[in-house]
Amino acid sequence: MSTESTGRRRHAERVREGMREAVFDAVEVLVRDRGWQQTRMADVADVARVSRQTVYQLFGSREELAQAYVLREADRFLGTVEDAVGAHAPDPYRAVEAALDAFLTGAADNPMVKAILCGDDLLPLVTTQGLPVIELARERLIGVIGVHWPLLDAGDVRLFAETVARLAISHATVASGDAVREITRVLRPFITEVFAASQR
Repeated sequence: MSTESTGRRRHAERVREGMREAVFDAVEVLVRDRGWQQTRMADVADVARVSRQTVYQLFGSREELAQAYVLREADRFLGTVEDAVGAHAPDPYRAVEAALDAFLTGAADNPMVKAILCGDDLLPLVTTQGLPVIELARERLIGVIGVHWPLLDAGDVRLFAETVARLAISHATVASGDAVREITRVLRPFITEVFAASQR
């Protein structure tokens, strides 16, 4: 492939990614203002300043757009989780608490989660149809654990990441009391056995 062709392809990819971000930003505005149930693809196109056909070309369907939006928001939460773990890595207990707090605080302030808590039809994307979100969270957690605790057993890491992802998402979408303390308390024996022991 020529340099010129490569340049054109990269430009087209940047334009496409820019349009995707514009659509996601439009969804965020609309979800905040009216909820997802009252949002049509035409509304998203208008706010994003693209054609409705472009929205369909980028995402395929309204359901696929919703799934992509939920995954984008989950990915944002997980970035703060990775930062929290890194800041407290010498203390596994504190790292878990900080990670959960970062995730749940970010979720509480997010328009998508607020819409879910109000009974919007995004809820299945993090519950009955939530496997993509859980998989994303699990793999990101596995990655950050591997960075800071590389000697841990891979099976233990996978079990821990899957459990934390499911618990955190459940608490984020069904508001409860002191979720950080409750989850950390439940996980403490496992943290002691696997994480803390690896640092002795």
